[in-house]
Amino acid sequence: MTVTTYAPEDVSALGDAQNSITNPQNRAELKFQKMLVEWTNQQYNKMKSARTRVELDWYVNLAFFFGKQNVVPLSNYVAAQSTRLFIPPAPYYRVRLVINKIRPTIMKELAKLTSQRPTVSVIPSSTEDKDIMAAQAGDQIWDALYRRRDFATVLERALWWSSITGTGYIKCYWDEKAIDVDSDSMGDIVYVQETPFHILVPDLREVELENQPWLIHVQTRSKEFIESRYKDVLTRPVNYNVSAANDILDDSFINLMGADQKVDSCLVKEVWIKPESLPMFPNGGMFTIVGDQIVQGFQQWPYSHGMYPFTKITSRPSGKYYGDSVITDLIPVQREINRTHSQIVEAKNKMAKPQLIGIKGSVDVAKITSEPGLFIEVEAGYQLPTPIPLSQLPAYVQEELERLYRDYDDISGQHEVSKGATPPGVTAGTAIAYLQEQDDTTLALYFGSMEKGVEKTAKMSLNYVQQYWSYPRTVKIVGTDGTFDAKVFRGADLRSNADVKVESGSALPTSKAAKQAFIMDIMKMGWVDPDDGLEMLEIGALNKIYERAKMDAREAQRENLMMASVTEDDISMHDELHQDGSIIIPVNSWNNDAVHIRKHDDFRKSQAFMSLPEVNRALFESHVQAHKINMQMKLIDQPIVPGEIAYSPEAQGQQQIMGQQLPDNSAQPPEMGSETMPGQEGATGGSPT
Repeated sequence: MTVTTYAPEDVSALGDAQNSITNPQNRAELKFQKMLVEWTNQQYNKMKSARTRVELDWYVNLAFFFGKQNVVPLSNYVAAQSTRLFIPPAPYYRVRLVINKIRPTIMKELAKLTSQRPTVSVIPSSTEDKDIMAAQAGDQIWDALYRRRDFATVLERALWWSSITGTGYIKCYWDEKAIDVDSDSMGDIVYVQETPFHILVPDLREVELENQPWLIHVQTRSKEFIESRYKDVLTRPVNYNVSAANDILDDSFINLMGADQKVDSCLVKEVWIKPESLPMFPNGGMFTIVGDQIVQGFQQWPYSHGMYPFTKITSRPSGKYYGDSVITDLIPVQREINRTHSQIVEAKNKMAKPQLIGIKGSVDVAKITSEPGLFIEVEAGYQLPTPIPLSQLPAYVQEELERLYRDYDDISGQHEVSKGATPPGVTAGTAIAYLQEQDDTTLALYFGSMEKGVEKTAKMSLNYVQQYWSYPRTVKIVGTDGTFDAKVFRGADLRSNADVKVESGSALPTSKAAKQAFIMDIMKMGWVDPDDGLEMLEIGALNKIYERAKMDAREAQRENLMMASVTEDDISMHDELHQDGSIIIPVNSWNNDAVHIRKHDDFRKSQAFMSLPEVNRALFESHVQAHKINMQMKLIDQPIVPGEIAYSPEAQGQQQIMGQQLPDNSAQPPEMGSETMPGQEGATGGSPT
């Protein structure tokens, strides 16, 4: 047997996996391939039939989300199992009002889930400096992949399916045909969301995806796609038909949503088998079937991480494989809300245009319309038609509607505080925050499932880096402070440090208004530097002010990078050229010394600084001491103006630092107390642009 390197877009270049099961060379191999196709089709039909009831719930949930809330399952009227939906006919005068509360409920839920990015950390495999630095490299690589591959959008789409159906998927795989734009290289990690309709598993009682013995990922592909993608491996014509396009998503649902899917296509089945699950695949494996032909196959697990390349996210646990959606519980209340509103509108219509009672033949009924000024002739000798008396709607109807709304809020877990309102009598900020937190706790398990999904995806991504980045690749890094950098990594640089941990609760939503109020309070108390406070406030209008304030900090961070990369030879060469005792990274007159010292000290507290050679650490010390001397000389050279108070953060920072121990050869500055120097109050010491 030969190894086929051509593969579909979602599985390619599967490492060192051998024993391809494509291109049979003899009758026995041809028989084995035919047996695999028959087994796959049998399992596909069996698994799809086993979850018919679950799929029906998905269709109903989708219909209610899109506002088609008068649908009923066809199985309510026929004995056979079916996932078809239809809208029962009704008289033309019947009001079918839809007050779609489900869509905004789901959108609020998604907004909470995506408001915070989960905090991902790579755990070092040991306490050695090399492993610690490798773990830091893993953090930087994941952050770059998250931004470059737009993982946030993929996660949002998977959460959409999870919120509506109860289960969503993210597929993370290596595609040798994708282009890594940062490195301008072929082959890249790809993330795509998958719907629960496209993933089938055999054991619906097993909750965990990784415990399933095998799974089938089925997709519908057009004739043009298949002929362009698989033309080199297809040995026989493929049977294309319209029904294949409707095999995954029912055609009745597609028609109900107003979409058109009538295109010739074919099912592509991708089968993943765990080790020791089937006698024919003792080491695990995977193969892909187009029609009745295997276009790719491997008789051992293709990826080094040993996991399915899928991440499952569950909305609400159900004790079974597929999770539940909140929509399932909301549908009965939503139906009753629609029915009550419709009855109220029908009563209003009757009162505005009441029904009439009269003797047969007294008037021509067809002439009775709502036209203003209409003259209706009445046959002689007949009484005039009279309106049928109507009674007012009972008060309990409106009260029932209010009870339905309260029930809806309780089930959805979204009360007044989740909608921007507060309950009557609640005014304290702490009480409001507590109520908001109680609404969010109903999603705690959902957040946990999402965080585990992100953790698994990040772990698979770093394993792909180790497995496929055999040559250096450029990674663009954006620091938390907005600084940019580009580094070159190989897969070996991770040193098997691919164990990823997501901080529990890091994705939980926080109140932005409460956060800003808290930051303002601690800024007033002096616990937070104003520059740091501006950054944490996250107010768009303050961006320009913050950017101006951060010029000095970023200049200091650039100096950190330069001092960390200086070699002993660089210092020796500088000393030979400059006999005046100056340091290789000089202190400039325009530097804001207080900010520079703080940023340099922050770096000196990091693990990256501890890993630097002694010569670099000594350079940092000399540079910081030079800043302190420079700050001291600036203060000595300026006369004191009595009565001027130093409120600027720069002056306050200088006062704090000047209270520290200075070098032996430096003179102590005069007592500053509450006074400051002229011109100091407005000086920011920004670097040139």
